[in-house]
Amino acid sequence: MRIIYSNDLEVNKENLLLEISSACDITLDTARLLLYRNIDTVEKAKAFLSPGKTRFNDPFLLRGMKEAVELITDAKNNNRSVLVFGDYDADGICATTVLYNCLREFGVDARIFVPEREDNYGLNVYTVTALNQEKKIDLLITVDCGISDREKIDELLKMGVDVIVTDHHEPPEVLPNCICINPKVKGQAYPFDGLCGAGVAYKLGCALIGKNADSYLDFVALATVADSMDLVFENRDIVVEGLKLFNNPSTLRLPFKYLLGDNNRQVTAQTFMYTVAPRVNAGGRMGDAKCTLKLFTEQDPNKIFDLAVKLNNYNIERQTECDNIYREAKKIIDAKALAKRNIILVENEDWKIGFIGIVAARLVEEYARPVIVFAGHDECLKGSARSVDGLNIFDALTEVKDLLVTYGGHSQAAGVTVTKENFNTLYDKLDEYVGKLDISGAGEKTVVCDIKFDSEMSIRFARELESLEPFGVGNRRPLFAVDVNAVNSMPLKLGSPHYSYRTVAAEMLDFNGEKNVKKLALPIKKTILFEANLSSYKNRESLKGYVRYVCPDYSDLKALEPFAFMNELQKISIEGEKKPEEIAREALTDYLKKGSTIIINDLSDLEEIEELKAFDVSALCEVEGGKTQVIYSPSETANCKTAVYIGVPIADKYIGEENFVLNLNKQNAFIKKVSVDRSEFIETFSALKSLCGKTFKDSASFALKYFIGDEVYQAIFAAEVFIELGIFKINQGVLTLDEKIKNALTNSKVYSKIYTIKESYVRDI
Repeated sequence: MRIIYSNDLEVNKENLLLEISSACDITLDTARLLLYRNIDTVEKAKAFLSPGKTRFNDPFLLRGMKEAVELITDAKNNNRSVLVFGDYDADGICATTVLYNCLREFGVDARIFVPEREDNYGLNVYTVTALNQEKKIDLLITVDCGISDREKIDELLKMGVDVIVTDHHEPPEVLPNCICINPKVKGQAYPFDGLCGAGVAYKLGCALIGKNADSYLDFVALATVADSMDLVFENRDIVVEGLKLFNNPSTLRLPFKYLLGDNNRQVTAQTFMYTVAPRVNAGGRMGDAKCTLKLFTEQDPNKIFDLAVKLNNYNIERQTECDNIYREAKKIIDAKALAKRNIILVENEDWKIGFIGIVAARLVEEYARPVIVFAGHDECLKGSARSVDGLNIFDALTEVKDLLVTYGGHSQAAGVTVTKENFNTLYDKLDEYVGKLDISGAGEKTVVCDIKFDSEMSIRFARELESLEPFGVGNRRPLFAVDVNAVNSMPLKLGSPHYSYRTVAAEMLDFNGEKNVKKLALPIKKTILFEANLSSYKNRESLKGYVRYVCPDYSDLKALEPFAFMNELQKISIEGEKKPEEIAREALTDYLKKGSTIIINDLSDLEEIEELKAFDVSALCEVEGGKTQVIYSPSETANCKTAVYIGVPIADKYIGEENFVLNLNKQNAFIKKVSVDRSEFIETFSALKSLCGKTFKDSASFALKYFIGDEVYQAIFAAEVFIELGIFKINQGVLTLDEKIKNALTNSKVYSKIYTIKESYVRDI
């Protein structure tokens, strides 16, 4: 994982920091966070810190707004039939709901329609024709779609249907021949182009019914977050106002109350993204987008409850189905060795189109390369693409557009349709295109940290962080860092999976932090990345750091050798009667078959590893401290979940369950430092006995604290033997002695194996 510090990117702006801090009455650190978000004037800072509807832009600054209001007014005055045509995702359904309600208040009783995902995105002339036959359509208004449907709109115009397009997607060079309201269209006075589809629909509603449209800002806020719009400028104002409606019991709508479930906590932008939006989108993904639209427009409380339950059940089904497709896709990828290619294209005609985008995103994270997942669609395959940093997937598809039926999207996500007969050719062409690009390291996780603290974080600063909400796309939650050395992390209470420890910056809470306990105990520098959270109990505020990442610096190999030795002894205690080297080599062979990444920290080990000679070196990396890693990667990616470290590891996968440390000649070197003589165990026994009832992490930490030189390895050996025999036990991090147990050293697997190995050394000599 790579850490980028915001101040590494900052030019010297100390005077500006002081100016913003003084004018806004905020700490320098808060002013610094604003600068990192390009809030670089006092005026911008004041606006950012005081979001709300007073900063909304005039809807009539949008090109086409005046003409749209006139046409809708004519429809009302002449009792013309109006249809609102939306989209099947959260933004489209919210936009449809907002405009439908605003039109009703204006005096237009419009019909509403959203297509299903299987019907494809955008206008469908066949569907509109069928609706027109049911009841004549005089005016059709699109929401969250239509800007790219020039030819379809021409057909509707020939049918005598007037059209107003409200959309927020990238406009084509030639716009439809009708009224178009889109903030991204160039040459207009509107100062913000980042509205979502529901945001544009809301602006049309404001132009029709004024401030009464504000009562629908909860829908607009939800859509803004669900559609991953940047939470800056007017979007930030919209979400702030929408959250007020969600968090006020008197304005919280019944549909949202049921979708939130038994949630009495404050609703935030994160609640939108991870709780409400997935449920709203579940209908469309399950082929029943109309269920969500009915939920949002229904008046009967009993029916609202039933529809909300249906959507919640859809969401559970969606999660299960996505998991199934994900597992099936991985089997295909592994069976066909697709991970060896520059891009992964995987298809199955039986998969549901509504889930393939989610699966593609998971596979990108898994394999660190662009992925397109295809499902069956009529006589074609319809795919959803997700990309990695450094590759614009839309540009890649443009290069092969002659092979495609349709495609569209942006740099990191796209949709594509291809005939079945062109699928293999498409794969080869995309693979060739991506192979010419340098996207090495694209899969490496990069984290941006705002401030590294070497002293205590203030309560005032933590309180000011709340003024930067809501956090989301374009306004990420601030992340902070602090350096520590060996840390004694303790569970919050007996049996708790959550741990805490103190740093100079703040007390840290590490939820489900057992995985980090061993890393924290290592006698090396670690960088803790955390979020700051302010809590209040009995009118007393306290600051806690919520741990997000623990990043050890593994460049000091000498300091890590005792821990590697401890790990080897612990493996001995659970593996049959084989020698450590046999265990290691068999495991290495097995990992190689699985396509695991092999990382070698000592180049001399290359001479010892016959199993690796069939593979080419895929990367030679310089790491901190001048050390060199050779990375063998049979699957041609250094981002596999499983990694095998030859020697003591440098990278941050040392402790992970899916990683394996193989020590070859180093095992023998460690073992030669210890004695199996009973007298050599007495000093360790006495030291352990004196620690009973006190905190005890592991044998390596204990030995390093109380012994020096090669005595450290003897103490680790003895401690592991005593622990295996049950003489000493570690319970919830506390050491105890069971004086009733009288057990011979030879009953220990660890002791017996080390004894046998040392005897073999003597015979060899």
